[in-house]
Amino acid sequence: MTAAGGDFGDYEILCEIGRGGMGIVYQARDKRDERIVAIKQLVFNNIDPNKEQEFRDRFKREAATAARLTHPNIVTVFDVCVDQQTDKYFYVMEFLEGHNLRRELDVKGGRLSPQQWWPIFEQVVEGLSFAHSMNVVHRDVKPDNIFILKDGTVKITDFGIARTADYEQTQLTKTGVMMGTLAYVSPEQLQDAKNVDHRADIFSLGVVSYEALSGEVPFTGDGIAQTIVKIVSQEETPLHIMLPFIDVRVSASISKALRKRARERYRTIKDFSKEYEQALEEADRIPSSQSQQPTDSHAAVPSATEASAKTEQQTTRADGGSAELSMLDRIKSQGIDTLRVGGKPAQPTSAEAHQATKNRQPHQKSEYMPIRPLHIFDSHGKHQTKLVEPAVLCYRSGRLAVADTSTRKIHLYTYDGRWVGDCTFRDSVDSRTRGGFLTKPSGLAIDLRGRIYACDSSDPYVRIYDSRGVFMKEICNIQGKDGGLQGIALDSTGLLFVSDMVNACIQVFQADLGLWMRKLSAKAGSDGAFQLPAGLAADRVNQIYCVDYGTSRIVVFNKSGAYVRSFGGKGSAQGLFNVPRAVAVDNNDKIYVLDSLNHRIQIFGPTGEWFSSFGGRGSDPGKFIGPSDLSIDPANNLMYVADKGNQRIQVFEICQS
Repeated sequence: MTAAGGDFGDYEILCEIGRGGMGIVYQARDKRDERIVAIKQLVFNNIDPNKEQEFRDRFKREAATAARLTHPNIVTVFDVCVDQQTDKYFYVMEFLEGHNLRRELDVKGGRLSPQQWWPIFEQVVEGLSFAHSMNVVHRDVKPDNIFILKDGTVKITDFGIARTADYEQTQLTKTGVMMGTLAYVSPEQLQDAKNVDHRADIFSLGVVSYEALSGEVPFTGDGIAQTIVKIVSQEETPLHIMLPFIDVRVSASISKALRKRARERYRTIKDFSKEYEQALEEADRIPSSQSQQPTDSHAAVPSATEASAKTEQQTTRADGGSAELSMLDRIKSQGIDTLRVGGKPAQPTSAEAHQATKNRQPHQKSEYMPIRPLHIFDSHGKHQTKLVEPAVLCYRSGRLAVADTSTRKIHLYTYDGRWVGDCTFRDSVDSRTRGGFLTKPSGLAIDLRGRIYACDSSDPYVRIYDSRGVFMKEICNIQGKDGGLQGIALDSTGLLFVSDMVNACIQVFQADLGLWMRKLSAKAGSDGAFQLPAGLAADRVNQIYCVDYGTSRIVVFNKSGAYVRSFGGKGSAQGLFNVPRAVAVDNNDKIYVLDSLNHRIQIFGPTGEWFSSFGGRGSDPGKFIGPSDLSIDPANNLMYVADKGNQRIQVFEICQS
């Protein structure tokens, strides 16, 4: 169809629906079949003459892209007109009766419950998933571009800045030029808009979801510059902290979509949907008792994201991609669904929360997360030699490292407790630690490449072993003189943190190069001042948690190294510790503290409020004798505990309830 003169050919304009900076949208009637349609026309009144050609090219791209996307949840394009001679640029699409998501939020009081958001969210995912399968990235997902028809059908509109393979060779989208509406763009769109992929839409849908549930966008500041800084470098306030009636699992699912690094988000938009749906199902199955708005009390259990050490630990998705089985599913699929103590099966017993029914505050009920014993192992080597003093451990990337202080060895296991080898010392190497030899191992960490870091309480060196467990090199704590190191942790940026008891601080190194960076410590006399810093952990936003068993407190620093808060104290009541030794944080921002001489593990909320505890002295599954370390696999909700007094490792499932 070609438009001539001042008309639109076969289309009769009925009225103007709206207009923007580069176009006008009309309601029109198709004279051929009397169908009511919408026409979007490019106009040049408000366009810089020097940029007219760029807008023409962009409009042609929008029309061409929209025309090839035929899906129930994407607005349908019927006709396209690009006539340079008459300067007519318009396309004809279905006329939508209803309103956009922005209006829907206004009607519903500014926000929706997780259940109300689900049918809209699900349809947006279906439309975007189809676009992604056609190699089209929308890049401007926002409430204004999500249209809700009167019958509840959702349509995605405005593919004006969408990126498709057909245009990858053009200069229309220039490197370094941000495309999209600022509040909803992904960090990578602000840095290299030309090379974004479908994960930019996942981030933007995460922003829309956050706004739909809270009524506020997660990243906004006073002005463009401050907003950009927040998008690129600052974490959002988790929904469950902002609005306590929103279950922590919903908060976790949306937080994952909002990760700064694209590779840390969901692999596909469908994975986002599946995890959110799972959250609703879990919340319906185990409703929160705290919420005053029951429909808001839903959350998501994080899906598996860590790389597996075994290829057989992967399964194939229906869309042709690969998705890892959760550790729990793998354990159960291999028949390890009962506890094994000393090689003999034992029936699992649910761990009782310490004083769970006593003195509980209202918010603690909804946040309580029971811990279920899943698996126990207590040996190593080909001949199943018993562990003697398993004191330190760390799990990451499908591998568990356990240091036995009696034998001075580091044993390596798979997720289900199968021994695969030991770390190897190299006496022939010229080093101060005799090639990685350990006297009294006190801390373990594993990086994303599988390298193992071990510190020793008898000297100032950090030993580094490669992914096979062979000693590589050592780092000396040059600020720590001759004192030993007590705890160790790695954050996602590659910084290495070690607890320096002698100097009552945390020393920070660049892990790859071994360069000393700075030290962390609170002002003397303050609540966060250290006496005997020990176990360390880093959370998903790179906050650092340190156990100070000199004061029996947990001290928290932000990713910039500034003191944030501390909590705890000496005692046996809930929230107090008797020789705390280790700390770990899951993906839902729950904090787990190993309370050694109280023979239990206590669970706290993100701000240090006590939720529950479990354990107690004993040798039954779920009980401890002087436990000494713990590590969490946050992607699969598994916890590994060094039950030193019982000479074993216990594996627990963290049940989100």
